[in-house]
Amino acid sequence: MSIEIIKKLKNKLKGNQFGFFPTIKRLLQKGGKTFIRGLFFKLLSQATTGFPLFLGKGTLIHNTLFLKTGSGVYIGDYSYIDCLSKGGIILGNNVTIREFAWCQLTSNLANPGELIDIGDNTYIGPRVILGAAAPLIIGKNCQIGSGVNFIAENHEFSSEKDIFQQGVTRKGIKVQDDCWIGNNVVVIDGVTIGEGSVIGAGAIVTKDIPKYSVAVGNPAKVIKRR
Repeated sequence: MSIEIIKKLKNKLKGNQFGFFPTIKRLLQKGGKTFIRGLFFKLLSQATTGFPLFLGKGTLIHNTLFLKTGSGVYIGDYSYIDCLSKGGIILGNNVTIREFAWCQLTSNLANPGELIDIGDNTYIGPRVILGAAAPLIIGKNCQIGSGVNFIAENHEFSSEKDIFQQGVTRKGIKVQDDCWIGNNVVVIDGVTIGEGSVIGAGAIVTKDIPKYSVAVGNPAKVIKRR
């Protein structure tokens, strides 16, 4: 067990109301099996992974050659992640992706997606959709709520052809460091959310958000500065 893991354990125990042994039991129930799954994944897959790695039950990760993680990464139960893309999926140290995440970069082998890059200490809540045909970059120390959709691609619809035949545009999405994105937010392709910004629950972000802004609504509008 590394010094870093011991430090994290001490921090979790510090100030708790339930005593040492109940807390240890809960940590083992929560992390023991996910740790073992992560260890086997590290040994058997083609991914480049840090240690430790925690994987929830029922999680599927395809094309692992295109996955790179730092240490302390957690991916929750029943998540689906397909890493096939030009730049792969990069998860920094201590990134958390909670249960039922869906992540795909490439749907057409003739036109592969770009990459997903998530910075250190970023938390992503349950049932998040990470659709990243264009680059999806999420910075460090971000908090992403449950049910958030990142849609880094957009269908063309200008001609009389069927939608399916008109192709797509790809610009990319960037969330800079230290942002808080509330539950059920939708972020559209081409958007940059500036450092330190807060996006209210249920907002649909269609345009860039300046640094240290608070934005809400559909479409999202800045209502104040932090």
